[in-house]
Amino acid sequence: MSDHPAEPIRYAVDLTDRLHHLVRVTLTVPADLAAAARVVLPVWTPGSYVVRDYVHHVQWIRATDADDTEVALTPDGTTAWRLPDDVTGPVTVTLELYANDLSVRTNHVDDHHALLIPAATFPYVEHGTDRPHLVHLPSQTDGHRTWSLLPPADDTPDTYVAEDRDHLIDSAFEVGDLPHVDYEVAGVPHMFVWAGHGGHPDLPQIAKDAAAIGEACVELFPGELPTDAYTFLCVGWDTGGGGLEHRDGAVLQMPIRTFQDDDLTSRFQSLVAHEYLHLWNVKRLVPAALVQPAYEHPTHTPSLWVAEGWTAYYDELLPTRAGVWTPRQLLDTLRDTWDRTETTPGALLQPLRQASHEAWTKHYIRDANTPNVMTDYYGHGSLVAWELDLRLRRADPSGDGLDAVFRLLWDRHAGSAAGYTEDDVLDAIAAVGGDDLAALIDARVDHAQRPVIDDDLLAAVGLEFAEAPNGRPVPTLGVQTTEDAQGVTFTSVLRDGPAWRAGITGGDRLVAIDGSTVATGELSRALLAAEPGQDVEVTVTRGPRLLRRIVTLDEPRPRRRLRALETTTLQARQVFERWTGHELSEL
Repeated sequence: MSDHPAEPIRYAVDLTDRLHHLVRVTLTVPADLAAAARVVLPVWTPGSYVVRDYVHHVQWIRATDADDTEVALTPDGTTAWRLPDDVTGPVTVTLELYANDLSVRTNHVDDHHALLIPAATFPYVEHGTDRPHLVHLPSQTDGHRTWSLLPPADDTPDTYVAEDRDHLIDSAFEVGDLPHVDYEVAGVPHMFVWAGHGGHPDLPQIAKDAAAIGEACVELFPGELPTDAYTFLCVGWDTGGGGLEHRDGAVLQMPIRTFQDDDLTSRFQSLVAHEYLHLWNVKRLVPAALVQPAYEHPTHTPSLWVAEGWTAYYDELLPTRAGVWTPRQLLDTLRDTWDRTETTPGALLQPLRQASHEAWTKHYIRDANTPNVMTDYYGHGSLVAWELDLRLRRADPSGDGLDAVFRLLWDRHAGSAAGYTEDDVLDAIAAVGGDDLAALIDARVDHAQRPVIDDDLLAAVGLEFAEAPNGRPVPTLGVQTTEDAQGVTFTSVLRDGPAWRAGITGGDRLVAIDGSTVATGELSRALLAAEPGQDVEVTVTRGPRLLRRIVTLDEPRPRRRLRALETTTLQARQVFERWTGHELSEL
């Protein structure tokens, strides 16, 4: 056995042709691994549960030995290559990637910036996954610099060090002359980098809000922050939004004008809370199946209702506790999530555990019929978390509700090489709330059913559902729509609703109702001309066809709002404050 440490896996990145969205990556395969080495480009990136087939963006790939002699690379499956059995010495494998797909899970490089997602960029050596991985990434443009979620090498400029393959894949890089701001959470350095072209972000305010949200997370999980440094890399474009968590940071995407719009700013604050909470939930408190994921094919887990659903619940609660949101924002957001789940037929067809398992084929691959066949483990999962939280707080008004379950799960399983199982989650619920409550939540996620949040539960925190003033109610057509300059499109037709019964289909474009054309922004007014139970003629186009369907409209859906009870007990007011960090009177 040699006393010398194993040679690391090395990468060098060339951005000189970034104007054309091209990136060249050179992988050095160590001499002791080169013979018959299998080089693999992942098909997905952790946190985004869909096959991306990053190999699609490979323009060319070639290998050379230490003498710069070309070495044969044999395709081995769809997304891997194998070196010859008899190759000797270190081998360099170079590939060119086309990088013009801006999202949090794909590469995008141009003259403004270069966002590199390791799963889409760095092929790994199959038998070298446990070795250190070093990435040399100079900015290569005057005035630009590199930001990495990996720590820098001590002795080599422009080089970043991952402990192993999984650490590399669980990171990201951004290059550019980009606005950024430093701040701290619990004494640990943090940074926010804005890679949007323009957008005028208020960096001091972003840092203040992100720090407050971070401190609220620390209150949820007391103890040292589980990282030595944390970085948000945020890209901006004309549309789009989302985030992807990593071990020591996150990549965010928001519309370019987010910080000039109050609703978008609230979404951004919620996104910051969501991805930051993943520093604990998912990155250290890991579902068992995701502890050692396979990168060549899907890795299924039944636990996304916890990993994402509970996180989605807290991404509304934490900004409120931090004072970044008002209690009214929290309650309106919970109400909106409740309404979406109530009107999603798939919530009564697909159980949450099944939705987690089928994320690869349902959640991330959507079509016009999606709302009829699937439920959203983010939104639906967050409502199960809310129901669980309310039941715990009703049973123990002086307790910490779901916070206590979360902390117990953390204490028992954070950092575990085995991760946590569904039984582990139920055991933590039972330890805090009893076996009956654990059995109820088990049924909520194992069967296709919606959570039950009734007046009795809401009263425990001094709240009730009440009808919201909403003008004249609009009869229900039973569709989801998008609108553009060309008019209204029925993106989905909800199963067993009025439009469904009449034979209208998702993707149909609306032309007229009762012979009168309906333009962008006019659908609600057109429906108000009719009464519930009335037949109306709906004219649509479906490809080359012009179709007329008679639709019998349903009753309007009641518009509700969460509000404080007129008469509340001192106990309910105290529970509300423990739950939200605010007094009930602020409503």
